[in-house]
Amino acid sequence: MTCSISRRGFVGLLAGGAVAALAGCSAQNAAQGSAASGSAAATATGIKGAKLTFVGDDAFAPYRYIDTDADGKHKVVGLDIAIADEMASRLGFTYTFEPQDFAATLASIQGNDTAFTMAMSANEEREETYDFTRGYYQPLVGVLTMDGDPIKSVQDLAGKSIACTTGTVQNKFITKVMPDADVHTYDGGDQCLQEVLAGRIDAYLCDGAEGQSMRDANEGLVLGLLDRAETADYVGVYRLMANKGASFVTELDLCIGEMLEDGTIDTYIKKYVGADFMWNGDFSASGTSTVESQGK
Repeated sequence: MTCSISRRGFVGLLAGGAVAALAGCSAQNAAQGSAASGSAAATATGIKGAKLTFVGDDAFAPYRYIDTDADGKHKVVGLDIAIADEMASRLGFTYTFEPQDFAATLASIQGNDTAFTMAMSANEEREETYDFTRGYYQPLVGVLTMDGDPIKSVQDLAGKSIACTTGTVQNKFITKVMPDADVHTYDGGDQCLQEVLAGRIDAYLCDGAEGQSMRDANEGLVLGLLDRAETADYVGVYRLMANKGASFVTELDLCIGEMLEDGTIDTYIKKYVGADFMWNGDFSASGTSTVESQGK
């Protein structure tokens, strides 16, 4: 019997083992306040004491997902939460997490100078409205299908119906490189997943690490990873994103740089995503903050 679990359903399966023990504070703890520590906190100015809002999907494993502890209490955990908690601790700010589907996130950030989100790629269109830190994570594009051989190249998608989350870089990538493709867009990845599981769509083009989690939680799913050489011009590193002109972006960018250099981010990547996705000391692809590139 095939096990069919929705995106929000399978995230609970990831709560055991190493994932249950967070290296940083929980988002809820960060919202209540955290003590400034480390070299970044010593130089923090504007962001110290600030109260920010982290807007994002809470069913986007392994970056953000809901964990249930032994007492039945729910909290959002994952790679992005661990990094945000670490930044809050080092820089002395607090934040609350506000769950929203991806489709609503961009509008929530725009015009809000105290909000941010993570796991976002920068492009010319987005940079007109938002500011970005340097990259903290290098994604791969995944392709989820049912049974058969994994799809590992764009050419293998020819003739297939493809699901994407509306507005994602994966969505924009496939419509650029395959303008005549049969692409179907949905508000959330859980909908895309269900379309593939039900056999109504051939392939779900997704974040590779998210696809990895979905494959592990759903019997019969097959994951292929596209080569970065095919996707590099369209799918960049994942960054923290805020409203254009938000005062805290530069400080968060510098903190991310410190965490890359001291190995903290690789520790979290290994824990939540896997060793194959680590930087391993080569940060050349992380780029620079858009604030820095614009000479602000």
